[in-house]
Amino acid sequence: MSTTSSPRTRRHQRTQQAILDAARAIISHEGVTALSMRAIAERIDYSPAGLYEYFDSKDEIIAAVCDEAFDQLTQTLRSTDPTLPPREFLRECGVNYVRFAIENTDAFLLMFTNAPLAAPPDAPAEVMLRQSPAFMVLYDAVQRCVDAGIFTPRADYDVLAMAITCWQLVHGMAMLTVTIMRTRPPDLDACRRALDVLLAGIAAQ
Repeated sequence: MSTTSSPRTRRHQRTQQAILDAARAIISHEGVTALSMRAIAERIDYSPAGLYEYFDSKDEIIAAVCDEAFDQLTQTLRSTDPTLPPREFLRECGVNYVRFAIENTDAFLLMFTNAPLAAPPDAPAEVMLRQSPAFMVLYDAVQRCVDAGIFTPRADYDVLAMAITCWQLVHGMAMLTVTIMRTRPPDLDACRRALDVLLAGIAAQ
């Protein structure tokens, strides 16, 4: 049986993607507050009412834009050279996290300020984090370090806690780089040095 999509399906997918592209452009140039169904419709020469065939609301469009951005972040982290030794691999995952924020600043800020929660707000942190493929790349990188004998988990500081520590540092560096420190040239080597200090500390604890 053929798996080729029908012309109708392809048109639907093209229009859906055009809506998301228009939403990203509006957010990038005017901010998320300027986003509306009417503004998107005007940008792609479509009727506002017609957009509801593809998305139920503006919030659903924002969620879809954030989902795409999280997918891109995940792919960026997964592009880290897998042949690197475990500790270097984890460090370079962190560097790539910061690099993604620098190269996709509008998307990065949107992801962490407007993305809906993937789990109920009262869900355990572990449940929420394990639903994030991007976080799980860092988690798996920490696990590699444990498997190699570089990190030693404790009852009060397990692999999840180590991964959260790494995420907190790289996210903080990324957020500062694209906000309060945005007038300074990005320094990924400084990120590497900071991560080396952190990972040495985790290894020594």
